[in-house]
Amino acid sequence: MPLVINGWTVLYHTVFGDRFHALKERVKQLKATLSDADYKQHPDVKLFAAVRRVIMETIPTDPNRADFWLRADLAKFRRVKGYGLPERYRVFYVFSQQARVVMIMYLNGSGTLRKQGAKTDPYEVFADLVRSGELGADFEANLAQWKAAHGSDKGKERT
Repeated sequence: MPLVINGWTVLYHTVFGDRFHALKERVKQLKATLSDADYKQHPDVKLFAAVRRVIMETIPTDPNRADFWLRADLAKFRRVKGYGLPERYRVFYVFSQQARVVMIMYLNGSGTLRKQGAKTDPYEVFADLVRSGELGADFEANLAQWKAAHGSDKGKERT
């Protein structure tokens, strides 16, 4: 079944999904190897919990919230910063009010932390992914990519 939260269907673009699921597996590995105290304090565990909260609670409350807006070439997209995410991390997404669908597209990693002007800045990396076509230029293009990637597995999103 698709992930539906607050009336919004939430889908993961492959670029985001691969990163998020790798992070989830890392957290499972940490759970099995660390003490409870060390596990709760581990940066990857905190990141995973924050990203999950952003996806499950923050974005579906109001995907078009003004503080999520981007400008210029990225104006069709939204991003979340803060809201429990570690400093310098961003979650990028696109949505359709009409379809009531949110496509989570990108989460930066430790090698692409926010640093204005750097080629590894998450805004630059995200823009490059859009320019290269790895991420679509708008909601419809990303939904088409998602459908192509998921074929008959439509709606089998994992959190």
